[in-house]
Formats: sequence, C-alpha cells, structure tokens
Amino acid sequence: MLLSMTGYGKATDSYQDKSYTVDIKTLNGKLSDLRLKAPTLLRSKEIELRKIILEAVIRGKIDCTILIVDGESDSDYKLNVSLIESYLKQLQEVASKYDLHHQDLLQTIIRIPNVVQVNEAEIAKEEWEFVLRLVEKAIEDLNSFRKEEGKSMLIDLNTRVQNIENLLSKVDAIEEKRKIELLARLRKSIEDYAVSDSIDENRLEQEVIYYLEKLDIHEEKVRLSQHCSFFLETAQSEVLNTGKKLNFIAQEMGREINTIGSKAQNSLLQQIVVDMKVELDKIKEQLANVL
Repeated sequence: MLLSMTGYGKATDSYQDKSYTVDIKTLNGKLSDLRLKAPTLLRSKEIELRKIILEAVIRGKIDCTILIVDGESDSDYKLNVSLIESYLKQLQEVASKYDLHHQDLLQTIIRIPNVVQVNEAEIAKEEWEFVLRLVEKAIEDLNSFRKEEGKSMLIDLNTRVQNIENLLSKVDAIEEKRKIELLARLRKSIEDYAVSDSIDENRLEQEVIYYLEKLDIHEEKVRLSQHCSFFLETAQSEVLNTGKKLNFIAQEMGREINTIGSKAQNSLLQQIVVDMKVELDKIKEQLANVL
C-alpha cells in the first residue's frame, strides 16, 4: 500500500472548559524531521509526543501544532502584579528624583525577569489521555489523506512501469536485424585482418569477444523484466514504508537500461532506451514523494 509523504490531518475536541486542536502537516523528505509546537501545559510530555508522532508518521518533514483555548484563561503566561507594582513604585521615585520622563516605565518593567511568569501547571492523567487520543485521531486523518494520494501515485507508477515493459517487448522485433548488422561488422573486421600477411591472433580473439559481448543483451532484458515485475509487486503490497525499497528497484532498472543502451549499436534500440529512460525519470520523480 503506497502512502504519499505529503498530507494533512486535523482533529478538534473539547475537554471540560478547554478546546483542543491538533494539526499535522507533512512534506516529502529523506529523513524524519519533526517540528512540534505545543503549549507549556504539555512541555513535560514533549518527548513522548515526539516519539508517538514520529513512529506513526514514519518519514518526511512534519509540522505538528497543538493548540489549547482555555475557557477561563487562553494564555500560558501571567503577570506578577505585586512585583510590577513594586518595580513601578521604585522607578517612579528614581524618575522623580532625577526629573526623568515616566512614559516608558511599564515597557522597562516588562523586560525585567520574573515579571512575566510561565504557567507551569502539570497536565492531569485524564487530560493527557484525552490529548493522546486526539493526536492519534489527527494522525489517522493524515494517513487517510496520504492513502488517497498514494492511490493516484500507484496508478501513475504502474502505467510508467508497464510502458517500460511494452518498450522492452519491442526489442525482440529489432533483435534479428541488429544481430545481422553486428555480425556483418565482425566479418568485416576478420576479413581486414585476413588480408594481412601476419595476423595477430590475440587481437583477433579480443575483437571477436568484444563483438560477442556487444551482441548479447539477453541477460539485461531478462533482469529488467524481473525488476519491473518486482517493482509492481512491491508497490501493490500491503506493506507500509516501501518508498526506499522501490527506489532501490528503480536504480536496478536504470542499471539494466543503461547497459542495454551501451550495448545497442543500433539506432532503433537506442530510441527505445531513451524512451525507457524518460519513463524511469518520471518514476523517480514520483518516488520522491512516496513514503
């Protein structure tokens, strides 16, 4: 089952007087890279949250935001009023003594440490379990999105691989003509050596072996056909996270196509090889976004 690395999931629910929203967005990436934005109430649970999200999402660039709107207080911060009043009184006295302006005293006080305090309340067990369920729900929504995207990608990948198989089947039609042309070159080379008074047997043997190797692309054709079948089988399996495996198979397909091209010595076969490479490039572009 193919999943796209690109996706979006969201879950919203209420717990007592608080409204929770979990947003998860993913983009393609070779490694796992999670950016988590969560309120201070969940600070002590951040490591556990990151582990849960990374294990479920598996791979890619991940942005996860958890938002809490509290019916009583929608801020994670509060002002230390008594401390502000104390600083204000002292600063006013200093300002009056030295005839200074009073306008910016509040801005000055806000910058002083401990004036703005972080709400360090610990999340209750029941509320934490609620958050976990909401995160799982957002991940399910994300994976549903990625699964739908994966269906479209699978159709395109199947088409591209089948195009390569169709092109490979056309090779047989030109094989006989290609063999005749290569054998003609080999005979001419042998005749050129034969007119000479002294024939270099070693060089002649090397020339024969060289052309015989160029003549035979049977193994490459068989391996390419096997790789195509293996690719389709892997892409259609129910196993998750097959993107890397499909990339490796595509590399092997490319290796066989390149070898056929290097042995071609035939314009029609070269054209087929070029068309195969075009399809393979489109496969690789698609695989860049497969989980």
